[in-house]
Amino acid sequence: MRRLLLVLPLVLIVGCKKDVTQGAVKVTVNYTRFLPGCLRVQARDVESGKELTQDVTEVRGTRAQGGTMTVGVAPPTDWGKTVEVRATAFEQACVGDGVVTDSQRVTLVMDAIQDTTLTLQAVDADQDGYVDVSSNGTDCRDDVADINPGVEERCNDRDDNCDGVGDAEHFQLGASCSTSDDCHGVYRCDLTDFVQYCETPPSRSVYPDNDRDGHGQLGSEPLLVCNATPEGYTSGPPDDCNDNAFSVHPGSQDRCDGEDTNCDGRLDEDFPQLTQACTDAFQCAGAHACAEDKLGVTCVSTVTPTAWYPDEDGDGFGAASGEVRSCVKPAGVWVTNNTDCNDGNARTYPGAPEICDGLDNDCDDQPENAQAVCPGGAAPAWSSRTVTSGGQKHWYSASSWTKGGVWVGGHDDRLAKLVPSATNFSVTSDTGCGASDTQWRAVWADPGNNGRVWLGSEGGKKAHQDVNASGCTQVSDDDKWIFGLTGVRNGGVLTIHGAASPNDTDSATTGQAFAWDGGGTLDYNAANNPLPKVEDVHGISHAHLLLVGGQSGGPRVFRFNPGNSRWESENAEQDTIGAQRLRGVWVVNERVAFAVGDGGTVLRKVNGTTWTRQTFPNNHQLTSVIAFGAGSAYATCANQHIYRYDGQSWTNVYSGDRRYNDITGTGPDDLWVVGNDGRIVRWPAWP
Repeated sequence: MRRLLLVLPLVLIVGCKKDVTQGAVKVTVNYTRFLPGCLRVQARDVESGKELTQDVTEVRGTRAQGGTMTVGVAPPTDWGKTVEVRATAFEQACVGDGVVTDSQRVTLVMDAIQDTTLTLQAVDADQDGYVDVSSNGTDCRDDVADINPGVEERCNDRDDNCDGVGDAEHFQLGASCSTSDDCHGVYRCDLTDFVQYCETPPSRSVYPDNDRDGHGQLGSEPLLVCNATPEGYTSGPPDDCNDNAFSVHPGSQDRCDGEDTNCDGRLDEDFPQLTQACTDAFQCAGAHACAEDKLGVTCVSTVTPTAWYPDEDGDGFGAASGEVRSCVKPAGVWVTNNTDCNDGNARTYPGAPEICDGLDNDCDDQPENAQAVCPGGAAPAWSSRTVTSGGQKHWYSASSWTKGGVWVGGHDDRLAKLVPSATNFSVTSDTGCGASDTQWRAVWADPGNNGRVWLGSEGGKKAHQDVNASGCTQVSDDDKWIFGLTGVRNGGVLTIHGAASPNDTDSATTGQAFAWDGGGTLDYNAANNPLPKVEDVHGISHAHLLLVGGQSGGPRVFRFNPGNSRWESENAEQDTIGAQRLRGVWVVNERVAFAVGDGGTVLRKVNGTTWTRQTFPNNHQLTSVIAFGAGSAYATCANQHIYRYDGQSWTNVYSGDRRYNDITGTGPDDLWVVGNDGRIVRWPAWP
């Protein structure tokens, strides 16, 4: 009987069914640490050399572990008694010599089935179906799954397909190539897609442009160039319906001549009536007429527009720049002159009276005559004194209610007061206004109530004191830390607004704002508390009231909404990248405000909506700010300095020997700065 080699999913049977009187062999083939792509099983008659062969392509197992196949061999009747069984593993297809072979000779026994085992071992460490070259395979990098003879070579400076040919040779790197007659280069590797490409100078398509209008001839074929655009060509689109007329091309405005100058297929004469009334760009009344170049119509007016100049500080004199010409006055504050030498300082304009501020107030390029305008006829100067009572205590906050009238709050119950008629501060320590060791961190002097001072402490005490009173009156104590106070009247009713925190200045991560009627009503704005850490509050009305602070993430500025009594973010942290936490704020008017803080942060609001960060000469921690216009501001810092802004830049105008915490005053000629160890600094002279 003729025998065949049959392959079943789990068992291989050589020959057809019959009884095994001649003998048979059961072969177990083990393949370990790899999974052959093809497995060849052979049975050979040792005596005659006759063979039966079966290739198995659907090999069971895993690439990581291998597998097992059982083979049944029933030799043909004309074979001898000795049979050699052989198993050969191939990486992919049963082509070539294979990577590993094992064989055994078995002597057949009549009416018996002999057992034998063949073992095939090879290494496929990366399990990509290719055996390591050390195991007689073809995988030159058996530790990298995407490197083997079956992958496509990529331009990545490695032998991906294990053919021993480098990228330079395989991809002809450095060899000359071209993409057009004008674009020549060399072959390179694209390190993103790892493919070969021809590297040439940047190429572009150009089209015939007979009329040199930047539009190519409609329907023309492109010319690919890498160098200069040839004469008579353009890199513009090929959409010119009349390439012999410079004024005709898509996008060209139809002229008052009946021509299809924009290549839209129509003679577009849809112009307004030439005599129709209109208003020109300067908002002056006129009538339409054809433009001189015939490309459209224009509004012609015989009225000469007025030149307007911004008057940001409202002093009646305009800035030298920012001219707007119009027959209608623009919205905002504008004037018809441009003679102001500092449009951010309402005390500076042509003919202004000189004040003792060290600046040119009347715009004559000369500073004031100190003898004429400064106290005592002396040259103005920043001067420092130590104002104490019972030891050198720190002064934290100050507020002026009139020129020469100042309240100062500080350490260990201390309050200092200077009235306009006095020449020295009087210092008190009123332990009766709350417990002893009260730190008055915030003061606000009410100019509408003869200088009554409102007080807030780091322990949450809230109090007030009249100028002529011998002591203060405590109204509230809620264990908050108060860092800023300001008062706003609406219809004659005073509301005190405050910036508070549950603990000290730097470790706190949340803050609160409150509104206080000065008596028993205290509202911590529960609608949007807690806020981020807040440090100061200031405003000129409920519609222009700002609260500032922040955390490590940057500055935060909130504006009070009188409609719902909520503090709403002004998004200053988005508009002032790199700015840090804010410590002080001052509102000049409805358009202008300043805020200062850590790392030399100075923010200015000049148009009523947007905050911008100003350049500052260093990264000092700025503690407070006062401003009298967009071009007139002063700031104090923890590093013992006072700075002034003149509309152009910030400069150091005074350096002392103590930390400065707050600044107050009624104008550039009346400034007070308070700081640690009892220091109080005065400009321009002590009374």
